[in-house]
Amino acid sequence: MNICRNCNVIVYDDTDVCPLCHSVLDEMTPEEMNSPVVGNGAPYPDVRKRTKRLHFVMRLILFLFIIAEIGLIVINRFATPYFWWSGISGIAMIYIYLSMIYWINHDAGYAAKIGLQLILTMTFLLGIDYFTGMTGWSLKWAIPGVILFGDAIVFFLMMLNRQHWYSYTLLLLLIAICSIAIISLYFTGKITNVVLPVTCTAVTGIYLLGTIIFGDREITRELKRRFHV
Repeated sequence: MNICRNCNVIVYDDTDVCPLCHSVLDEMTPEEMNSPVVGNGAPYPDVRKRTKRLHFVMRLILFLFIIAEIGLIVINRFATPYFWWSGISGIAMIYIYLSMIYWINHDAGYAAKIGLQLILTMTFLLGIDYFTGMTGWSLKWAIPGVILFGDAIVFFLMMLNRQHWYSYTLLLLLIAICSIAIISLYFTGKITNVVLPVTCTAVTGIYLLGTIIFGDREITRELKRRFHV
């Protein structure tokens, strides 16, 4: 256990450099070892225990999900072989597990996390539609609704963080790509009812166009920063 004389914090990790000021650490004296805190400083926490605990919990959840899904598949096979509802439960478990991993363990910003959550949600809805007969309700109503919900989220995030509103530009571009993908299904004959797909594409397009026109300089700077162009 070492101490930083500059920051006056105790460091439990196995390191010789202070994580705050990067100064060389000193070994603690016996008197300091017996004291819960040094001076007015507070001990620097050992995050490894929390990380190990989280990894164990996630592995336990994955193990339980796999065992549960195997059991559901067996039940489905012998009880209701004409309707594979276990596929829906499997997709739901994958959706929950991936969401938990990304939100708990990943250090990305809110825009990246929300973008992934929207993609996972659309995939989840498409999977449910597939295992219930693929009638197309996910493409005609559910996924366009998620896209409109994503537009609303981006709008509120930009309003709440007006100084850095341009940081959500990539999220808006992702939503626009999803809108184009949905409306393109109409021209390929995959869907017939295009009321909501056209609505979500129009709303996203107008929103993106307004953002580009009125935020030209900020958006250009953000794209250069993200893509190094």
